[in-house]
Amino acid sequence: MQNNTTPVFTIRPRTPKLKNDWVTILLKILLIGGIYFSLIFVGKRNFNLLFAYIIDPSYGSTFAQMSGISFSEIFSLFDDAMLVASFKYIAPLFLAGLYFLFYTLYCKFFAYLTFNQYLVIGVDFNIRKFRICLDGSFLLLTYGLGICGLIFNFYPLAYNLGAAVSGIALAIIAMALFFLTFSRGLEKKYYPILFNIMLLPTIGLLLFV
Repeated sequence: MQNNTTPVFTIRPRTPKLKNDWVTILLKILLIGGIYFSLIFVGKRNFNLLFAYIIDPSYGSTFAQMSGISFSEIFSLFDDAMLVASFKYIAPLFLAGLYFLFYTLYCKFFAYLTFNQYLVIGVDFNIRKFRICLDGSFLLLTYGLGICGLIFNFYPLAYNLGAAVSGIALAIIAMALFFLTFSRGLEKKYYPILFNIMLLPTIGLLLFV
């Protein structure tokens, strides 16, 4: 006798989408400002490199040999005022928008990992709480990087070692803050699971920061 059973298909729930309110919008605005603040001193350091080229044009010879483009060819496209503005302010502003786009993709990937793992263990996933905790921790990271950049601007000799150490330290602190805030209300037996979920996003952040 043939068993005529109808196959049962299950639809896997998708990661919830964030419905913005004034809190989440304010955090995004502050975060964009924090990213720009963390980059503004990088723009000033790049601007200072121009004077090294002006003093010694051979400073750019390595770049010219590798790329076939000399600094003089690039600089000739801009007047002095435009060159100063582009290095000091416009370039960091452009990078801030680009980094915020990368951060948005990072959040979606992180939320996807967390939601799917929470789905397996039967824990409710609150996307609003997730984004507030993550955005808040990244606010600490970006403004911390900006403050470090300000310090290195006054003490440039500390930049070479300090920039790498401070970036890694702030990234670890930011992810620790996210863990402490997002795990509130979560049963302690699920702490190791949340920690494992965070490993890949944390490693990615440490490589990028």
